[in-house]
Amino acid sequence: MRRSSTASKFPIDTNVFIAAVKRGWTDTTELLPHILSDEKYHIVGNDVLLAEYWKYAERLSAGDFYEFLKLRMEIVNPTRKEVLRVLPYFPPTQIADAVHAATCLKTGATLITNDRHFERVAEEGLIEVWSISDAIRKILRR
Repeated sequence: MRRSSTASKFPIDTNVFIAAVKRGWTDTTELLPHILSDEKYHIVGNDVLLAEYWKYAERLSAGDFYEFLKLRMEIVNPTRKEVLRVLPYFPPTQIADAVHAATCLKTGATLITNDRHFERVAEEGLIEVWSISDAIRKILRR
């Protein structure tokens, strides 16, 4: 059940958050405010993702950006059943990633990430995954 590539719901994986705030202004830094401020895009996430953001926001002095993102994100925590459906596609140490994938499964959202742990679940057609480069090309370069 492959999702449409015109998806407008996105969870933003932690590696995208880090890439956006870690160094100077980049295309990734441009991407996030664009998604967060454009009404045609909807950001979804879960409590695990918020905790990951906070951990890196503290380390990278990005508390203001964390708050900006948090205010614009709809928190959708997947059910146990949804997590168990995607869990076989992840290494045992990547439970948080399974929760993120289950959030996509629940909401029909397209995950933006450069994390290769999501390849198997995407190949199975359970969720759609865009790399950061894909998202930049499809959202910023339209």
